[in-house]
Amino acid sequence: MSDEQAKKPHASKKRRNLLLIAALLGLTYGGYRVYRERMPYEWSGTVEARTISVGSRVGGRIKSVLVREGDTVNAGQPLITLEPSDFPAQLVQARAQLVEWQANLEKLQKGARPEELAEARARALTAKAALAQAVAGSRPEEVAAAEARLAVQEVAVEKAQLEADRMHALDQSGATAKVDVDNVNMELKGAVALRDALKHQLDQLKNGSRRTEVEQAQARDMEQSASAKLVASGARSEDLKTAQAQVDGAQGRVDQIQSLIDELTISSPLPARVEALDLRPGDIIAANATAAVLLEEKQLYVRIYVPETLLGHLKIGQAVPISVDSFSDQTFQGVVEHINDVGEFSPRNLQTADERADQVFATRVGLRNGFEQLRAGMAAFIRVPK
Repeated sequence: MSDEQAKKPHASKKRRNLLLIAALLGLTYGGYRVYRERMPYEWSGTVEARTISVGSRVGGRIKSVLVREGDTVNAGQPLITLEPSDFPAQLVQARAQLVEWQANLEKLQKGARPEELAEARARALTAKAALAQAVAGSRPEEVAAAEARLAVQEVAVEKAQLEADRMHALDQSGATAKVDVDNVNMELKGAVALRDALKHQLDQLKNGSRRTEVEQAQARDMEQSASAKLVASGARSEDLKTAQAQVDGAQGRVDQIQSLIDELTISSPLPARVEALDLRPGDIIAANATAAVLLEEKQLYVRIYVPETLLGHLKIGQAVPISVDSFSDQTFQGVVEHINDVGEFSPRNLQTADERADQVFATRVGLRNGFEQLRAGMAAFIRVPK
């Protein structure tokens, strides 16, 4: 047998082997494609938790620390208390000021007391009577009485004149003392002065009140009448507004100080777990500084980055399974809560360079169970069937 005849069976066998290998490769590739098409989409992420940073708006010295790191706290449970400083004294002063302004406002709102009204009316009536008297002038009886008093005094003057003349005659004869002469002279002058005064009074009664006196009486009547009306009408609306503003300002000051006193106790706003608390009694904390970090244990979620080409496989409210390495035999319930509206480049910690180069959309998947087992920071995997 020639060499060429010997090579033909060998070449044929080699071709059959190549065809067989090609067929196996084709079947393998086809099977792989089927597997890939049926394999669920998977994204990796990290379990995260919402945190709350609590503190005080006033700051100050720590009085007591009521919880420790790792403790589970309820909503409204006190965590830390601060020393009160002078806030209680400020509150006492503010409340006293409020009481004062409230009393002033009530006084203006109630108006004058009955006694004050009666007093004002009496002053007005007195002034009106004085005006009427000034306008009407003297009564005839008053004039007659004044004339009688003047007549009596005229007699007294005549008597004093006679006594003075008699003393002067005796003085010229040396029959009396000088002191007696002086006494009668003084009595005569006094009698004359009193007569002149009574004559002026009589003239005044006959002539009536002067114009200036009438005008003064009219002015006093107007003044007292206006005063009585003012007392009866009560406070002006502007005064009431001013008093009300003073009360509101004092109430605001009281509320402000009370709010600062409430800030002396730092409490948990929600049920949570104390994640970080590094304070001791006597420490000083600044206003608005973070005193403790709380972790909402039932607010866990996983953040994943979904490529743009696969974004259509997720939608808000969709239920998806979540698994973690720590509990590989369990699946936790998750719900898609949010998908970013704006895409971004993948974070550097994703698996491959191809994935890192893709345009992705950050997606938040909220956990609905497993809060007792899962912890923030655990690696998580989300699988969505194709």
